[in-house]
Amino acid sequence: MSTYNGEKYLGDQLDSLLSQKGVEVTIRIRDDGSKDKTRNIVKNYQRNNSNIELIEGENLGFALSFLSLIYSIDNPSQYDYYAFSDQDDVWLADKLLSAVTMFDGCDTDNSPVLYFSNALAVDESLHPLFKTTSDKPLISKPTCLVRYFMLGCTMVFNPLVIEFLKRYRPEGRVTMHDLWLNQTCVFLGQVVYDKTPHILYRQHGNNTAGVGSSWSIRWKRLMKSFQSYERRHFREVNAKNLLSAYGSILSKEDYELISLVADYRASIHNRLRLFLSKEIYMGAFVSDVAIKIRILFGLF
Repeated sequence: MSTYNGEKYLGDQLDSLLSQKGVEVTIRIRDDGSKDKTRNIVKNYQRNNSNIELIEGENLGFALSFLSLIYSIDNPSQYDYYAFSDQDDVWLADKLLSAVTMFDGCDTDNSPVLYFSNALAVDESLHPLFKTTSDKPLISKPTCLVRYFMLGCTMVFNPLVIEFLKRYRPEGRVTMHDLWLNQTCVFLGQVVYDKTPHILYRQHGNNTAGVGSSWSIRWKRLMKSFQSYERRHFREVNAKNLLSAYGSILSKEDYELISLVADYRASIHNRLRLFLSKEIYMGAFVSDVAIKIRILFGLF
């Protein structure tokens, strides 16, 4: 867990993590330079729970903060599985056990394997709003380069994922830790999806990331992302990172696919190839239009 000024909801989330059924849990928290009472809250929980660790860090931003937690793990095989946790959600008691059960049948000894699930978006008072993901999301190599629907707060993964992330570090800045993990496992491992929500995904005014169900909310989020310089080219940046980190072990076909996104601004020809590539579209009007606009204006 990475925390930052999370005093308002942190206690609810820690209680839900400590209440997980059928599994043994260790909670490693990196505080990303909080200015409120977040660190004191964690230390109060530590007094009664020896399975909570706290790293007091400087402000890096949520992506680098989560990745620094990954890189700080000396012996990944010390634990059977790992999970990301946001500071303001609430996990249902079967969240982790449900994930572990779905790893049955996966080659966790030889392949990085990622589990993610649906989530129930709730308001600040935990009143239900909507499910965040469809029952059958399209999980493919092309879509993982352009879509972002695997919520990090639902992810559980095996130690080999940690080993991959530590061994193959990108040269560029990773904009979203969970998207990086998603792409790693789609291209080089396995992904399993649970359509049943096991997490209350709290939506409030201070969310670092969030979701919206209505057309107007999605459109406003799209317009806001165009205004944010850091998000204008994050797909291109991520594709270049994939090539720098995994280029030597990717198949020829995968290398060419990723290069289509990484190099799309190099020429008009490349841009048109990506624009006309049907496999990156999903038939969802708003999101497909957004992708086309980004490609045409060089904001992908």
